[in-house]
Amino acid sequence: MKEIFRKLGFTNLDLMLILFLLLTFAVGLVIKYSGWNNKKDFDYSVSDRNFEQSLTSSFSKLQLSSEKQERLKLLNSINDSLSKESDVSDNKTAGLSTGIKIDINLAYPADLELLPGIGKMTAERILEYREQNNGFTSIEEIMNVKGIGQKKFDRIKNFITVGSKTDNEN
Repeated sequence: MKEIFRKLGFTNLDLMLILFLLLTFAVGLVIKYSGWNNKKDFDYSVSDRNFEQSLTSSFSKLQLSSEKQERLKLLNSINDSLSKESDVSDNKTAGLSTGIKIDINLAYPADLELLPGIGKMTAERILEYREQNNGFTSIEEIMNVKGIGQKKFDRIKNFITVGSKTDNEN
C-alpha cells in the first residue's frame, strides 16, 4: 500500500499527516458516539436574568435631559387628554386645549400634527424651516413656512410657543 502512495507522489511526511488526520477523525467519532464526554445542557436562564437586571439598572440610572423631560411630559399630557376625549373629530385641539403649548423649536412632526390645520406635509415643512433658519425666534415667524398663512396662524397661535432654540445652535 505504501508503494501505491509513493507512485501517486506522496512523501513519508504526507503519509504521516494523512495517518494522523485519520486517527484524529476516528478518535473524534469514538468520543462523539460513546457518550464519554457527555455534558449536561447548560441552563442559560440565570445568566439571562442577571444580564437583564444589569441592563435594566443601567438604563434606570440614565437621566433624561431637561428638554427631553419637557417633551415627554408634553406628549404624555397630550396623550392623556386625547384618550379621555370622546369626540374623535375634535381630538387635535382637545389635547391642546388644556393650556399646553407646543414649543415649535423642539416639537417632533407628530407633535406639530396635533395643531389644528397642520398635516404631515406642513409639519415637515416646519421642521425644514426650523433646521434651515436655526429655529424660530417668535411664533409669528411660523407664517414664513409655506402653507401657513394668517388664517392658519390665527388658529394655532394659542397652541404654540417658542421656548428655546434647537440643538443645532450649540
